[in-house]
Amino acid sequence: MVDVAKLKLRVQTGVSNPDELLGREELFDFAIEETEGIVENKVLANAYQMDIAYYRFLLLADAAPTQNDELNYKEALKALKSASFVATSEETGERVNLSSVAVKIRENDYL
Repeated sequence: MVDVAKLKLRVQTGVSNPDELLGREELFDFAIEETEGIVENKVLANAYQMDIAYYRFLLLADAAPTQNDELNYKEALKALKSASFVATSEETGERVNLSSVAVKIRENDYL
């Protein structure tokens, strides 16, 4: 999960005019909410989640993302496609990875 303080630090170090953007609290919250909606219940590394949140923030703030920002965003989305799902057990409250397995039906050689 992306932390607001870490996202602010990324904005502060990543853009040329951070003072104009740091005061827009609602955009930070909205970018994080969008990121959570995009990731949903999948297992994705925090760095990828940060890349998504940062890019979404730049778009919301009408700041121009760099080519590198866009590349990082696309890479994060690619990682999200192959990420496994997470479910929470109702009995224990424990989070469990649900990875899918491809199964192929084959003919029985012994018949």
